[in-house]
Amino acid sequence: MKKLTKKGTSLNEAMKNLWKTRIMLEKEFTETCAEWMATRIGDLIDYMQYGHALIACHRQDGTFRLAKATLLPYEACFHRKYETARVKGTIVFWDVEQQAWRNFQLENFLEWRPVV
Repeated sequence: MKKLTKKGTSLNEAMKNLWKTRIMLEKEFTETCAEWMATRIGDLIDYMQYGHALIACHRQDGTFRLAKATLLPYEACFHRKYETARVKGTIVFWDVEQQAWRNFQLENFLEWRPVV
């Protein structure tokens, strides 16, 4: 169930709008491209809470990163549920292959696919 903000939009939609704005400012992408990225990131976060995903993104130094990621151990490690509303500029994830917490910045996201 989605929480509603004062204007009647869902909290998730408000977060996606903030992400979209950040992406447009940081990378000078079009609104359409930034909206697509924000939607895909939202879908990724939702999926990682229940499964594993293959994430393609750039590191801060510009190198390419491909990681098998999940949020399954989040609650056990941090003793609270994962809250999308807390995501401002960095996505945290558990790197399955490296067995460590990693992150990437919203604007460095490229694409993701579910791991079956």
